[in-house]
Amino acid sequence: MVEFDAFAGDIVLGGLRNMLEIKILVCYMLSRVNEPMSRKQLCDCLQETGLVNFFDLNEAIDDLLKQKMIQEEEYLEEKCLTATEAGKENAQTLETTLTTTLRERSVNAALRLLARAKAERETKVDIIKTETGYNVTFAIDGLGENLLTLSLYAADILQAEKLRENFLNNPSEVYSKIIDLLTIGQ
Repeated sequence: MVEFDAFAGDIVLGGLRNMLEIKILVCYMLSRVNEPMSRKQLCDCLQETGLVNFFDLNEAIDDLLKQKMIQEEEYLEEKCLTATEAGKENAQTLETTLTTTLRERSVNAALRLLARAKAERETKVDIIKTETGYNVTFAIDGLGENLLTLSLYAADILQAEKLRENFLNNPSEVYSKIIDLLTIGQ
């Protein structure tokens, strides 16, 4: 029987309350995601899913750094975490101790968070107040060029923020749909 040695607060049913499992999950996630993650990003995605308590997660990260299962490195001008070879091997060996659902939920949350961070780096959204509402201007850069600049009117700040959020959730889909609409005509 698994012994619970982690705090249960803010953890959903099926979440982790065993420090060893939390450490395995951290190594597993960092080895499955093809991009370094900041401590904040890792905490945010696992807090979002309700799989791990914030304090236990940070304790697990500290222990894994000491054990050299994960390491900190500079990535995009920020200290980020990656799994070491030893961490990857342990995660692969022990991943069956975590349920498939738990593994998928955590990795999917991490991938969504990293995609959002990338979108925020590669796109720009300006919200400018006008006399009657707001102009929201979206810009996507790539290949050294401005690929898209689009301005929309929003009646109030809530609508402007909603436009911004939805655009940042998937700017490539917005771009693709506009290209399809203008080239195919459907």
